[in-house]
Amino acid sequence: MISIKSVTSNQFLPHHGLSRGSIRTLLKKGGSQNACAFTQAAICYLDFLSEYFYLIGYSDEQERLNIIQSTLLECWKYAPYIRRVSDFERFLGILLEKSSSLLPTAFKFPDEKLGQLNHTQRFLLVARTLQNWSYRGMHLATRIKKHEITSALTELKCILTGFEQEPLKTSQKILLLRVNDLLEGKLKPRESMTIEKELIEQPLIRQFKADWLSYRCELAEFKQQAFFKQSVIDLFKKRLIALFQTVPINQPNFRDNLINHFSFTRIPTR
Repeated sequence: MISIKSVTSNQFLPHHGLSRGSIRTLLKKGGSQNACAFTQAAICYLDFLSEYFYLIGYSDEQERLNIIQSTLLECWKYAPYIRRVSDFERFLGILLEKSSSLLPTAFKFPDEKLGQLNHTQRFLLVARTLQNWSYRGMHLATRIKKHEITSALTELKCILTGFEQEPLKTSQKILLLRVNDLLEGKLKPRESMTIEKELIEQPLIRQFKADWLSYRCELAEFKQQAFFKQSVIDLFKKRLIALFQTVPINQPNFRDNLINHFSFTRIPTR
């Protein structure tokens, strides 16, 4: 059983402090068979991968490191296909979806709601709530349309808090979406104040907000359990570099390379 009990988040910076520009540079070097550069870029996603795999049942640290290694090895094999950070994140999303379909996880009370999440919802939970990815980053990685991300995040929150949307009137459902944007920090101060005033007369949606804030705070233990010590990370990096240096990479053909220059649609399937 995976236990999730107490705070998450903003103190944990995504990408281990590296900018997307720096990661892109490392990925480009990786596409030229630079195993060290590719490893450095990949390690920026170690927390993300650890949390996702922990969430689908890889609670044992060594097993989790092994599945992360296998996932990153698949990325390395097709490093020349990856031109942008969003390409790498999209590829990770595809590989994680395959992995999660092979290992259904049963959760016990009070965490059974986690077992109701599909891959995309699980991806959003880790990417946004735990790793603070931008809406654009989630759009590029999941292919959820930009204007639908708010709805997807609202649905995720409703599932995890047990909030029922069906009885709501249309005006309440619209307010619910706006409350999601409030919770995600997507609104201007004046807009936030307006919504807070509206919530005074909407006890159900006000409770939804309170329940999500409480649930979000319960994710600290989860992050702690999925966390790797620096000594473990250092050894894992050395292991990755040594592995990548022994595994050849696949070069895309001219057509795939040209198409991927504009959009990462020629995605490796092997």
